[in-house]
Amino acid sequence: MTKYVVVASALHVRSMPSTQGEILGSVRRNEVVDWLETSTDEKWSRIKKDALTGWSSNAYLSLQTSGSGIDQIIQVAAASQIASYRWRDRGIAPRGYIKGMALVYARVYCKLKAGGAAATEMAKAVTDNSDKDALAYYSQEFSNAGMSNNRAGVDTLRHLFVLLIGLGMRESSGKYCEGRDRTVPNPTPDTAEAGLFQTSYNARNANRLMPQLMSEYATNSSGFVEVFREGVTCHDSELENIGPGEGEKFQRLSKACPAFAAEFAAVGLRNLRKHWGPINRKEVELRSECDALLKQVENIVDEQNLCPFLT
Repeated sequence: MTKYVVVASALHVRSMPSTQGEILGSVRRNEVVDWLETSTDEKWSRIKKDALTGWSSNAYLSLQTSGSGIDQIIQVAAASQIASYRWRDRGIAPRGYIKGMALVYARVYCKLKAGGAAATEMAKAVTDNSDKDALAYYSQEFSNAGMSNNRAGVDTLRHLFVLLIGLGMRESSGKYCEGRDRTVPNPTPDTAEAGLFQTSYNARNANRLMPQLMSEYATNSSGFVEVFREGVTCHDSELENIGPGEGEKFQRLSKACPAFAAEFAAVGLRNLRKHWGPINRKEVELRSECDALLKQVENIVDEQNLCPFLT
């Protein structure tokens, strides 16, 4: 369960995500509350403290990381070489992007250790189908970088996330709330792109596990958005979704829950690589600094037994 620490002297808890909502009660500075969900405009969170449940402003809530070891992952990511790397044509990533992707990787690493189906699909050995498998399509680039994907397991999973981190910088410059491509005329709910990796709902048919991921995260949408939010400003036009229906829900979830966007895209990269233009044009950078950071994340997870806190 994601938890927040209250940073206001007294924080109102309201009946709806608006200052017009009825005040149901309040919580005090340094009290810890459970996070339940985030509002569609990203400005409010529904929280729970004992019997009190309602909406409070995100401006006065801070992610609790101490005591769980998660803070160490965040600190290592912030101090990593990839955090200060200037990506080609994009510059330095937002402060929360590398931290957030380190946490997502930690979660998926734990899922792989537990035999999770989606993580196992991500970590399968490189196939011989370069039309569908991005690892096969990038085989020469991975070879040049000294990253072998010939065996199923954690190394291949880590290398996939190296590619995924680079893809996020090309598609959205690491901005979790990135809206649809405005140069594409008349998008439908199924084709409107959303989030870090500019994925659309019609990608779901590439693998049966992709709709399952959406269902899982829709039920429990803890996706580290409070970390990805650091250094990013979201505009109303970016938060706009094309609806109605499941495609609209996909767009909203992709922005509100970056961990979902990452896992969905990671499975997609192994089954539908042509969905992403930067992949097709081989514009995505494979950085050894990413690989080094993710190895550190694995070590922290194992040394501190963090999987119960992450999955």
